[in-house]
Amino acid sequence: MLSKIGNMLVKHVKNNSSTYFALFLVFITGLSAGAFTVNGLSAMQRDELTHYFQGFLQLFDNQQVDNVELLKLSMMENLKIVAVLWILGVTIIGIPFIYLIIGIRGFITGFASGFLVEALGFKGVLFTLLTLFPKEIIFVPCIIALGVNGINFSLNIIKSRSAKHLFKESLRTSFLAYCFVTLFYSCFILGGIFLEAYITPVVIRIISPIIAN
Repeated sequence: MLSKIGNMLVKHVKNNSSTYFALFLVFITGLSAGAFTVNGLSAMQRDELTHYFQGFLQLFDNQQVDNVELLKLSMMENLKIVAVLWILGVTIIGIPFIYLIIGIRGFITGFASGFLVEALGFKGVLFTLLTLFPKEIIFVPCIIALGVNGINFSLNIIKSRSAKHLFKESLRTSFLAYCFVTLFYSCFILGGIFLEAYITPVVIRIISPIIAN
C-alpha cells in the first residue's frame, strides 16, 4: 500500500515537474528576499527583535507552556493556509495568488532564519536547525504540493469549459480528486502541527540555556 502511494506521488511529481519547479523557485526567491531583508534592518529594529526573542526564551524557562493552546494556534495558522489554497484552486483567477502565498511563506521563513543567524551566529544556526527546520521540512513540501494541486484544478476548469459536453462529468471527477489530494496533504500538515505544538517546545526548553548564554 505504502509503495503504491509512493509510486503515485513520484509519478505525480514527474508529470507536474514544471509546476513544482516554478513554485519551488518562487519559494526560494521569497526565502532569499526574507534573508536579505534582515540586512536592511536598522540597529534599533535589530535590538527590538533580539529583545523580543530573548523574552521568548525566558518565557520557556519561567513558565509552563500550554501545548493545547499552541496546538490551536498552529492549527489556525496552517489550516488557514490550506483553506485559502483550496479556495484559490477552485477559482480560475486564483493561480497568481497561489504563487504569491508560496512566495510570502518563503519570505517569512527566510526572514526568521536569517534574523536568528544574524543575531546569534552559530547559536542561531543551531536554533534554526533544531526548531524551525523540522516543521518546515513537513509544511513547505505540503504547501507547494497543495499549490500545484490548486493550479492543476484551475487549469482543468479552463479545459473543461472548452469542451462543454464533458464539462459537468469531468469537473465532478476532478473536484473529487482535488478534495482528496487536499485532504491527503492536510494529514501530513497535521503531523507537522503536532510536532510544532508538542515536540518543538521541548527542544526549545532544552537548548534555551545554551542559546541565552
